[in-house]
Amino acid sequence: MPFARTLPLLLALALLALAPAARGHEPGFRVMSYNIRVDVPTDTPTWDERRPHMAAQIAFLDPDILGVQEAHSAMVGYLADRLPGYDRYGLGRDDGGPVGETTTVFWKRDRYDRVSVDTFWCSPTPEVPSKGWDAAYPRTVTRVVLRDRRDGGLLDVRNTHFDHVGEEAREQCAVLVSRLTPAVVDGETARVVLMGDFNTGPGTPPWQRIIASGLADARGLSPVVFGPAGTFNAFDVTKDNDGVAIDHVFVGPGVAVERFGVLTDSFSGRVISDHFPVVADLRVAAP
Repeated sequence: MPFARTLPLLLALALLALAPAARGHEPGFRVMSYNIRVDVPTDTPTWDERRPHMAAQIAFLDPDILGVQEAHSAMVGYLADRLPGYDRYGLGRDDGGPVGETTTVFWKRDRYDRVSVDTFWCSPTPEVPSKGWDAAYPRTVTRVVLRDRRDGGLLDVRNTHFDHVGEEAREQCAVLVSRLTPAVVDGETARVVLMGDFNTGPGTPPWQRIIASGLADARGLSPVVFGPAGTFNAFDVTKDNDGVAIDHVFVGPGVAVERFGVLTDSFSGRVISDHFPVVADLRVAAP
C-alpha cells in the first residue's frame, strides 16, 4: 500500500497510543458513533466482506459506549457475538420489535449497570412506531441511562439517525431530542451524551437547535482533534471526505472532552463503511 494511503492509519495509531494515559484519569470514558451501513447486497464491499474488519476495528478502539446506526438486528447480532464484553439495547424502527434496522447502543458490561432504556420515534407521536413529516423512513432515538460502577455517576446516552431526505424531519427530530430533559434517578441528574448520524452539518438549523438546548459539539470542545472534517465517504476510498461532518457527538454540562477523532481505517484499499466512525474520549467534570 502506498505510503500516502498508510499515513492516516499510522497517525491514527499514534494518537490512540496516547489514549491509555488520558483514560487512566477516572472517570474517563470513550464513546464511539458508527453508521455501519445497512446490509445492501449490491454494495462494494459487501457486508460479509466488511464485517470482520469492523468488529476488529471496534474491538481495537475499545469504546466504553458504542452507538451504531443503520444497524439491522442481524448485523447487531454479528457484532455482539464478537464483542462479548458488551450489553446492548435497540429496537427495530418499523414496529418497535426485536427485528429490523436499529440505532442500538452497546455498553461495557463490567463498567455500567443499566438503569433504564427507551426508544422514541422522530414523529408527532414519538412513543409509537411512526414516520414523521417529510421523512423517507421511520427514525428513532435510542435512550439508555447507565450507572458507572467506578464512580456511581449517571450517564444519559442518546443515539439517533436523522432522516437523509426530509429537512423538516431533521429539524423536528432535533426539537424532540432537545426537549428530552436529563434523566433524574433518586434525585441525581444524569450527564448527557448524544451521538449519531444527523445527516446535517455544523451551523444548520437542526445542529443549532441541539446547541441551543445546552449541549455542545464534542469536536469543538476537544483540545485534540484528529482526522478529516467530513464523515461520509460513499464507499469511495479515494474520497477523504466531502468537508461536512454529519456524524456527531454532543455532550451536556459536566462532561469534558479530551480528544476527538474521525478514523479513516481501510482494508485492502476499501473502507469499512460508507461513514467514518467518530470517537471521543470524555471525562466527568464539574457541571
